[in-house]
Amino acid sequence: MRATKKGVFLLTGLALVMSQYVVADDAIHVTPSGNVGFGTNTPTSQIEVSRSDGTAKILVNETGAPATRTLFELQNPGRTHFKITNTDAGSQWVFTNTGSSFFISLQGTGGPEFKILNNGNAILAGVLTEGSDINSKTAITDIDEQEILNLVSALPVTKWEYKDARGEVHIGPMAQDFYAAFGLGNSETGIATIDTVGVALAAIKALNEANISLKQQNSELFARIEKLEHQQSQVQAMMAAIIETQKGALVLTKTAMN
Repeated sequence: MRATKKGVFLLTGLALVMSQYVVADDAIHVTPSGNVGFGTNTPTSQIEVSRSDGTAKILVNETGAPATRTLFELQNPGRTHFKITNTDAGSQWVFTNTGSSFFISLQGTGGPEFKILNNGNAILAGVLTEGSDINSKTAITDIDEQEILNLVSALPVTKWEYKDARGEVHIGPMAQDFYAAFGLGNSETGIATIDTVGVALAAIKALNEANISLKQQNSELFARIEKLEHQQSQVQAMMAAIIETQKGALVLTKTAMN
């Protein structure tokens, strides 16, 4: 090694030196091309850590005062990604910054399974399952479903576009109105999907109860109508009989007079 004027030490012929003074089991090895191996003397990348005892890892440990710091960064003039590979299962997940989005994709599927656009929109190729296990909940109370329905009926619902996604039209309530009406979630600028589903289900149950009540009332009305129609038929029959009787009596009276 030799020192430069700036005091920076350059490695000269390090491959030769390391080949002569390699730590046990090739703990550190530098190839003539400049690849550095930790635990391997045949590194296939500029830096490779290789072990077979289950302890291979890289640790960046900042022990200073608590602060927000960048401890890992990747830079590239173009798409930047890193991969996580399960060599036993043969599966490889890729995490990519495209410049306009960030996505996570299983290699070989032909498309990302999860994508976040720069404007915050998220696209999921499969099913989103939100945690709703009863064992994870507390303070469980009943609700007045009719009151929920009344609040839904009064809730303004409009058609709109996000400012950073013009041309993409949506329909829904404003978060401030939703929060003012139901007081759900922890923010008046966002709406949790689980809350919109819960409100919709409560309103549907109230509508179903109203529908059942209306069906019962209709059934009772139909029964009364049928009864009235039957009574009307009886009255008409009686009236017809009376008229026939009167006609007969009139005929007898005329005959007697003649």
